[in-house]
Amino acid sequence: MSAQQSHTPQNARAETQTETNTPTRSTTVATMAPPPPDQLGPTTYVRSFISQPVTAAFMAGGVAGAVSRTVVSPLERLKILFQVQSAGRDAYKLSVGKALIKMWKEEGWRGFMRGNGTNCIRIVPYSAVQFGSYNFYKRRFFERHPDDSLTPLSRLTCGGIAGITSVTVTYPLDIVRTRLSIQSASFAELGERPKKLPGMWQTMAVMYKTEGGFPALYRGIVPTVAGVAPYVGLNFMVYEYVRQYLTLEGEQNPSHVRKLAAGAISGAVAQTCTYPL
Repeated sequence: MSAQQSHTPQNARAETQTETNTPTRSTTVATMAPPPPDQLGPTTYVRSFISQPVTAAFMAGGVAGAVSRTVVSPLERLKILFQVQSAGRDAYKLSVGKALIKMWKEEGWRGFMRGNGTNCIRIVPYSAVQFGSYNFYKRRFFERHPDDSLTPLSRLTCGGIAGITSVTVTYPLDIVRTRLSIQSASFAELGERPKKLPGMWQTMAVMYKTEGGFPALYRGIVPTVAGVAPYVGLNFMVYEYVRQYLTLEGEQNPSHVRKLAAGAISGAVAQTCTYPL
């Protein structure tokens, strides 16, 4: 008998007649079965596919990576220019502020964004593969049961494997992005800056044809993996720890601001610990 029906003796006959002619609400619910996947509408099927944990992490990681890299693109390029300097090269031996002003005066807005298109093309699959593979490895190999809490060592190991996976998949785009970032800089060794800079695919094709084929696109991957594996592992490990610390009692997840703080702290710790690599 439905919870919405009256239980007074005066209505007993009406209730009996209703029950014999129409199914109750509970019976209706019990007999309803979800439609098979091939009968789902396109919108429902897409939402169901996106809502899967690994797929959601894959897509969210890609979008987050593209947005974050675009925001910090001037500093990302400046970091590369600082890294390639050595004895006798002092074009960018300046403070961060003065170096950014120099970049703006010489190259304008395009100088700030130089190589960012390639970086976004790289970072979308990089972040997507990183977050997707982290969730995949965690659920498939490290969790003893669903929603199991991983130990710090398990998080470090799982994050390291995810970092190796992501950097292996996208490394050719990383090395091309680095070259594009340097080509237009005012280093004396590079001579006069070309009027028209090559694009991403042209640079990759030239490297493939003139520098030894496919191995040229993976030159330097060993030290990169040596740095990325502990970086990503530390990043995930510290993030999960700080996120749990910032989650207030009674909450399942922290607020967006506290998640942002957890990401900033974990990134700073991981980058500081692994930067020499």
